[in-house]
Amino acid sequence: MSLEARYREELSTFLSRVGGDVQAVVLARRDGLPVVHISPGMDAKTVAALTALALGSLRRAGEELKIGSVRNFIAYYENRILLAWPAKDLYIIAVASPDANLGLIMLELERLARRIAEI
Repeated sequence: MSLEARYREELSTFLSRVGGDVQAVVLARRDGLPVVHISPGMDAKTVAALTALALGSLRRAGEELKIGSVRNFIAYYENRILLAWPAKDLYIIAVASPDANLGLIMLELERLARRIAEI
């Protein structure tokens, strides 16, 4: 099985474990390029690029404020929640419903990150 296929399988498992709370999941490089995604109705390139931009700003803030490195982030928007979680040298980006079960999503993101790191 190819690396991309293994990643896609893990993303699919993640989506099934969080139910319908997550509408899109993107595995992206830190430079903003998507590796693999399941994102019906969303442009994975845009999601990955803009999340990388946000992470860059958060990294800079951490350096300037001397508070350490950013690990993950959750941004609450009017219509969705954007979550970014590190996985090895990649990032998992999830787009969730505003009323999503964030505890479950975060638990499953941690599990997914560990599985991605093992691949």
